[in-house]
Amino acid sequence: MRCRFKYFFVFILFSIGILQSQEDYVVNTSKFLQKINPSYFGFNSLMNVGVLYNSMNINAYDKMDNKYVFGSLSFENLDFSIGMDINTFKIQNTGYTSNLINLSYIYKLQLDNNLFLLPAVTIGFGSKGVNPSNLILEDQIIGLGIPFGTIAQQTNDELVLAMVNRKNYFDLGASFLIHNEKYLAGLSFKRLNRPNISYDGEDDEKNTLPMQISLQGGYEFDLNPYERRFLPRYSYLYTFISYTKQGQSSVIFLSQDIQLGEFSFGLNQHLGSGLNGTGLNNFGVSLGLAVENFDFGLLYNFPVRKPATSLNEPASYSPSIFELFITFDFSIYRRNRRGQFNRLSTDNYY
Repeated sequence: MRCRFKYFFVFILFSIGILQSQEDYVVNTSKFLQKINPSYFGFNSLMNVGVLYNSMNINAYDKMDNKYVFGSLSFENLDFSIGMDINTFKIQNTGYTSNLINLSYIYKLQLDNNLFLLPAVTIGFGSKGVNPSNLILEDQIIGLGIPFGTIAQQTNDELVLAMVNRKNYFDLGASFLIHNEKYLAGLSFKRLNRPNISYDGEDDEKNTLPMQISLQGGYEFDLNPYERRFLPRYSYLYTFISYTKQGQSSVIFLSQDIQLGEFSFGLNQHLGSGLNGTGLNNFGVSLGLAVENFDFGLLYNFPVRKPATSLNEPASYSPSIFELFITFDFSIYRRNRRGQFNRLSTDNYY
């Protein structure tokens, strides 16, 4: 056990070193459910770690990079787990960066022979900022005289640059997850304290992050219960849906993943409503490979672009997204039980 703890903390420290910047954004929500519901850190009392990277092409000149690392520790004899994740987000040309570190405590309650409830509380520390060298202020634009229309290297508004350099804030959350070997259902709340993200500390409604509420549900079907030869012995269909609301915006995420032994492929769809109207934001395809305690996966989301139809329905542009991840399960008996490859299980609770 001590050896597993040592490897866990070495992995976390190494990941902190390689991460440099984050927005709270991961596309493959069904596999990384802890991003919207931290109770998932205690799912099946597993102890695992993982790294994810995704890149979003905004246009031909700029893109956003997101890096995510997580780890969970299970204390089976005490019926609780600890989860930690770090998310870093950066827009390259503007130099905007956002970072969030979350620590979650998850307690296990057994409601029935095969039904478990996982309540959790989460505290997060976030920071955001802009690289001042990438900003151009009004007094730097030379509109008169010679040279005309050039950009000055210096500004008289040094105070403005200092203000936008960095902003720190705390984030409080709570979540619940109930599941058995067939289904799961979850409810989560983020930003319960509605943190102020204003650079100058101005206490205004528009400078506070709205509370985020999310509902999740998943169900797993056995595609080969009678072990027909035309399918691998362990074949499953896992369907997942989540609804997330934050302020005036809401997002529905849908995914359908087929597991054929150690291989998997799936589809996902994002639907949203907000300032740009309501509709399909993007859809994607994913591939996965399970090798003993490792999981490898990649995902690509195709953009959906809609021209403006009216003032109430402005143009909508969603970026193309590439996502790559790897996870590792430290549970000592997981290797022997991995042959079934099902997503929803309770075998590790005992």
